[in-house]
Amino acid sequence: MLIYNLYCKISFIKSKFTFWRGDIHMAKNYANIAKEVLRLVGGDKNVSHFEHCSTRLRFSIVDPGKVDQAGLKKVPGVMGVVGSGNQCQVVIGNDVIEVYDEVLKLGTFTGGTPAPVAQGKRDIGATVLDLMVGIFQPLVPAIAGGGILKAFLSLFALVGIMDSKGVLYQVLINVADAPLYFLPVLVAVTMSSKINCNRLIAVATVGALVLPKTAALLASDPAPTLFGLTLQNVNYAYQVFPAILAVTALYFVEKYVTKITPKPIRVFFVPMVCFIIVFPLTLLVLGPIGLTIGKGLTTVMLTLYKYVGWLAVGLVAAVLPLLISIGAHKAFIPYVVASLGDPSLGYEILYNGASLAHNISESGASLAVALKTKDPELRSTAFSCGVSALFGVTEPAIYSITIQRKKVLYGVMVGSFISGSFIGLMAVKAFVAMGPGLAGMAMFVDPENTMNIVWAFAGFGIALVS
Repeated sequence: MLIYNLYCKISFIKSKFTFWRGDIHMAKNYANIAKEVLRLVGGDKNVSHFEHCSTRLRFSIVDPGKVDQAGLKKVPGVMGVVGSGNQCQVVIGNDVIEVYDEVLKLGTFTGGTPAPVAQGKRDIGATVLDLMVGIFQPLVPAIAGGGILKAFLSLFALVGIMDSKGVLYQVLINVADAPLYFLPVLVAVTMSSKINCNRLIAVATVGALVLPKTAALLASDPAPTLFGLTLQNVNYAYQVFPAILAVTALYFVEKYVTKITPKPIRVFFVPMVCFIIVFPLTLLVLGPIGLTIGKGLTTVMLTLYKYVGWLAVGLVAAVLPLLISIGAHKAFIPYVVASLGDPSLGYEILYNGASLAHNISESGASLAVALKTKDPELRSTAFSCGVSALFGVTEPAIYSITIQRKKVLYGVMVGSFISGSFIGLMAVKAFVAMGPGLAGMAMFVDPENTMNIVWAFAGFGIALVS
């Protein structure tokens, strides 16, 4: 009888859960949203490349004149639209993956080469930013997953839950370190997909940089020479920009060699020539240049922090709602990834702290709106946005609440500045590339400084109430 009663209760709960799930899907028809969005961006033939980030559908547009931004903003389920040049970003929010999957069913998205924008001139800044986002944004889940796992392992070892010399710890720490160690290879995958060159050739070419035999060759004494030039001893594991330059060179070499090679021998001749040209060129020139670029970018940010100090974190936090609303915050991603991937550094001290202050300020502001408003629909939206921001996803709050209300925007900016300045004053370091929030606070675990995460939580609290 006890077992029968338990079965009945489980069945009742399951039926309620199924009904609740049905309500959710009835409330948001992802197929209709996808159909309308694709129609208003000009159809699949007007899209040359399509992907998504944590909250946005990202379209590379062939003819921007066919995009109806005003119409897109009116589609139920669309929170905002950010368009520049041949790029169109449709803000969906937490349902972006479901809508993305529906859009994929509606077209092939091979619309060809984007047409020149106004007066035959392309927005170089927007093009470069889109390229950087296309390269780095897809890397974030793997880097964040590995980073958070590593942070928890460090925390467990610190408090004695796990033995840092144990087999389980070693197994997990190795897989957690893999996304950063093989960062050049991951970059080769995302960049080759973005610029449409052969992905496997790119992976093989860049992968050769992190081969143990390559590392041993570069570290040999006396220093090896190639074509009369000395090869620099560079550790290409964890590096970003050498891979970017290598794949850029590969794109042009592959395109030219394919054009001049007879079709019957392309299948092996083109990859072979690409390997022969691009890999030595990377070892001799492109790799050292890429390493210098990465270190230079990190040095600029650290110098900014050195001279402006805690104020820099506060100022970045204060302007983040404006930057995020136009997608400009993505410009920080290369710096964050390069800093975390630098073996001599391994942490980031400016952007993630500012992002924590801003994210939680957005959450606090949205929850405050939910408490004060008498509008049931606004209360529901604000509460949902507040919870989302609490866990690090702020775009729903920005587009639905903050940008539309000046008092809320000013409150978020002031709260972000106060919290960000405190976080900067305490020199809080981040060890993972992800949107800081309640679930990801382990990203601030520093085995060498136990107070680091304490100050991060203090900044969290200040942002929530200020």
